[in-house]
Amino acid sequence: MKASEKTTVSEADKAILWSIHTRKVREMKAKIKELNKQIADQTADAKNDGFDKKEILDYVEVMTSDDQRKHIKTFEMMKRNRIRLGLIPDDRGGDLLADRASREQLIEADGYECGLNGFERVSKMDAGSADDRLWLAAYQRGQNAYAANWQRVMEEKQARRAAEDAAKTGHEPPTKSENPFSFTQH
Repeated sequence: MKASEKTTVSEADKAILWSIHTRKVREMKAKIKELNKQIADQTADAKNDGFDKKEILDYVEVMTSDDQRKHIKTFEMMKRNRIRLGLIPDDRGGDLLADRASREQLIEADGYECGLNGFERVSKMDAGSADDRLWLAAYQRGQNAYAANWQRVMEEKQARRAAEDAAKTGHEPPTKSENPFSFTQH
């Protein structure tokens, strides 16, 4: 058969093709629903840790968007986050010339923030330049800080939650040395 010749598909086969597509779309929608639930659970957890849900969702949206119209919003979001992380001084509401971050501080803050948050290791600086090396070193420091501390931070968070729950219910949580599933006879 030549490529230019059209083949006909029977009505029964069209029904099967239709079903294939609808099943796949339904599967995808079920995955999206589950992912949306996970996002809702994660943002609720962040709220319990004292973070603004909207701020987190906006940050992720802005930092992962390819929309060129969001550049100003990206800059504002990055500035707020870098002030929150203590990477640059807070110059909001103050003297325009006082406590401003230098170019190097901004490059370093960008690299550290990207490393800490697990974004791509791409600096947007001229490859091999001093700025590029500064950004990459800061990126690595951010990656190292995350790798060295995430597990401890999560364990401490879970311990705080367990203590809060124990205070609410009046039951003491088991200590690390205790096995909550062991049975001891007295």
